[in-house]
Amino acid sequence: MHIPVLLEPTVKLWAALDKHDKVRPGVYIDATFGSGGHSKYLLELADQDKNVVVIGIDRDESQYRNSKVKFQKEINREKLFLSNENFSNISEVVSSFQNKYKIKLPVRGVLFDFGIATDHLHVERGFSFKEESSPLDMRFNPKENILTAAEILNDWSENELEEIFREYGEERYSRRVAREITFSKRNGKTFITVADLLEVLGKTLAPAYRNQKIHYATRIFQALRIAVNNEYENIRRGMAEVLKILGIEGRIVAISFHSGEDRIVKNFFRSESRDCICEPNVPNCVCHHQKSLQIITRKPLTPDPAEIKRNPNSRSAKLRAAEKI
Repeated sequence: MHIPVLLEPTVKLWAALDKHDKVRPGVYIDATFGSGGHSKYLLELADQDKNVVVIGIDRDESQYRNSKVKFQKEINREKLFLSNENFSNISEVVSSFQNKYKIKLPVRGVLFDFGIATDHLHVERGFSFKEESSPLDMRFNPKENILTAAEILNDWSENELEEIFREYGEERYSRRVAREITFSKRNGKTFITVADLLEVLGKTLAPAYRNQKIHYATRIFQALRIAVNNEYENIRRGMAEVLKILGIEGRIVAISFHSGEDRIVKNFFRSESRDCICEPNVPNCVCHHQKSLQIITRKPLTPDPAEIKRNPNSRSAKLRAAEKI
């Protein structure tokens, strides 16, 4: 069962709730809809206010279909609109819905909840190292891109593998793992299923991770998933697109689960909250950049011990928010 992370603080920032928990009229975009926990809570707070609408975007087709069936039964169809799209195309999605359904309300807030949904761990696409017979696929939307985790492992060079393991997984033994995978391929091994990858990682990483809390395969699986789905570039594009559709005093709220995602959000907020983004050694501004955001969370919000106890998957979550000016 999926448990929304940082539920109350997220929705409070997303909807700019006042002390009476009143949701401002407008359109709220859940750019990573998943199981819809944050959106459902926002709509419950809005009660029957017909001027509060949520547009939910989900890249995963199976997740989108499941959510559509579930929420058609639970939520008024005039309050929630779902789209099976990549959030990097968020401005096109919103424009399409506004035109199709004649929605004239301003966009008040956009929520990003990065990473992988719990439901993904139960589909046979190789996201979970517990499903050893699953194919090494890891695509959120098989129709959207062709590259699979198996193709990366089987076709990429040792240097390329080492780079993604280090950059996307922050795996300290990335060179060792890349070398062992390459050595295995030279000896005739082909990576097809999760079990094939675990066999190599077990020999390479298991002894080093014996006394650590996380599973030895966690960072490698994370790195492959990010590479397959081009997640970092999509985050950059998606957040830039938000500025085109967000109304004045509208909010961007982002939940990240590892430092790579959080770094992109932090740097984006930082650059968009400055009038000049020239290099420090440039004596006079030549960029003519104008700030568009005001940072709300100077430091990221994190789950308290009680939430981490209820939901261990929340332990690495960081919540940041900014407001359009």
